[in-house]
Amino acid sequence: MTLDDALLVLLGRGPSSAYELWHEHARVLGTARRVDIGRVMAAVSRLERGGLVRVEAPQEVRTGSGNRRPCELTPAGRRRQAAWLCAVTADTDVEDMYVRGMLAVVSADDETFAAFVEHALAATRLRISRLNRTAAEGPADRAGVAFDQEVARALALWLNQLPHHRAPASRAEHLTG
Repeated sequence: MTLDDALLVLLGRGPSSAYELWHEHARVLGTARRVDIGRVMAAVSRLERGGLVRVEAPQEVRTGSGNRRPCELTPAGRRRQAAWLCAVTADTDVEDMYVRGMLAVVSADDETFAAFVEHALAATRLRISRLNRTAAEGPADRAGVAFDQEVARALALWLNQLPHHRAPASRAEHLTG
């Protein structure tokens, strides 16, 4: 998972400054996954140079917002955001799947969120199928496979429940927008 991609997903909610993205990243993913504000600012600059976000010019910044220049997704940024969320495979790390799911549940539009859940469930079912066919030798190998099977089943259960945890604002925006 890259910080750039995580920020693109967070921008799915609407324009935000680098500071607001930094704060939201920590809120959604927890303080254990907190990143330095300098890394967020550098990522926003990379995304702007890559044409994935538009950052308000300094003279456009509204009074009272300090030096917090809002940035927003460009159409290319929105496409990359959706592609990254859905680029999950049976080999995608469970932690990566969790991060994508947490970001998607709070920031992805309804279509992208549904596509993420569909792709993630398909990848997880494939992972479970592979694990069920794994021939493990010795007690440690069998215990490791059993653990991986339970983690994959728990991931599938969580993914199935994820739509019920969707941010109410995103559901309301979809219904009224």
